[in-house]
Amino acid sequence: MTSSVALCTYNGHAYIAEQLDSILNQTQPVSEIILCDDGSTDDTWPIISGYTEQYPGLIKAYQNPENLGYISNFEKAMSLCSGDIVLLCDQDDRWHNNKIEVITEIFENHKNINVIGHNISLFGESLKNAQEKEMVYWQIENFDPEKFTPPGDLIKRLLYEGNVFPGMSMAVRNTFLKAHLPLKRVNPVIIHDYELLLIAANQNSLWIEKTVLGEYRIHPKQNIGYKAFSEFDDSAVKTLSRDDLFNIFRRYSFVKKAVVGLNLDKNLDAGYIQYCHQKYKDYLQKLSLPDRLVNQIKMTYYFHIFDYLK
Repeated sequence: MTSSVALCTYNGHAYIAEQLDSILNQTQPVSEIILCDDGSTDDTWPIISGYTEQYPGLIKAYQNPENLGYISNFEKAMSLCSGDIVLLCDQDDRWHNNKIEVITEIFENHKNINVIGHNISLFGESLKNAQEKEMVYWQIENFDPEKFTPPGDLIKRLLYEGNVFPGMSMAVRNTFLKAHLPLKRVNPVIIHDYELLLIAANQNSLWIEKTVLGEYRIHPKQNIGYKAFSEFDDSAVKTLSRDDLFNIFRRYSFVKKAVVGLNLDKNLDAGYIQYCHQKYKDYLQKLSLPDRLVNQIKMTYYFHIFDYLK
């Protein structure tokens, strides 16, 4: 199977060479690297030009005449990929050298799989406790793939609680990708990678690969994740707060729009309402009996929390 890398850049001169080197150093070479630069104003483009001269035909670089934005730039890069497999790639991470080999083998052996999401570790000077131990992304997200073996469980986890597969940890079968371009863009939260994941999970064609195949860099200029991961403390006790509960109930409108906009299983809508009620019970259960009674009254008649589920 042939493989394409959809790599997007914007003012990434500090890390782009390291990322490209990790792609070029694969045990199984990639077939092409489609690189779309979104009008960088630093030294990113000269660095890219040096690589295209060194690897003509392999690296195909495009510089947008005007800034398209993060999602549109990725949509462009993905649409230009011709390989059987398309691997999404950011400008500031690193791949393990067996990534293409592992991903290709899965797609070759499992014809029903359209998207693969693999495990990743975190690195970077901004990362708290980075030097003390390896930090694995799924541990931080409290995601255990063993808990999502029934077909319907994974889509619920991704839709109800959020994405656990950053784009740089994703590979997509190109026939599936092209069938779902252009992107539907249901709302600003569901970006390109999340949209494809939800559709694949809904079709039960998403593979969870537990092997760590890349490193996700944590730094202040990244688009997503810096604040949450740089301040992460795995010793903190995680409890469901009242604010958490409100956020869960407020998410219903998001879930409802995603189900309709992406043509997902309609039962996911009613399932989320049940999920909210269970979280409500879990929250109350932690309280003493007097506090529980007071909170039930406040939640229902003062905060009107159940109005979010209408």
